[in-house]
Amino acid sequence: MSIKDSVLAYFSAKKSLSGSEQEKLACRYLDQGVIDSMGIVELMNHFEEQYEIRFEADDLQSDEFQSIGGLVKIIERLSGRK
Repeated sequence: MSIKDSVLAYFSAKKSLSGSEQEKLACRYLDQGVIDSMGIVELMNHFEEQYEIRFEADDLQSDEFQSIGGLVKIIERLSGRK
């Protein structure tokens, strides 16, 4: 399973996401209530464990981290995979 598919599956398990894949990747998950601030901790733990990565403070504060597609890019970068 690709990182993109894994991240989309993670969010789909939290809340049914509608729209095209592009619309799902553009979803700003905090703004749209897919997860809350406590869900961020769970999200980080999940993907750090799954991909043996460590999110840095700069990652968490970036605009990229605010969307599902941006999160995919961060995980790809940190894991060295695409």
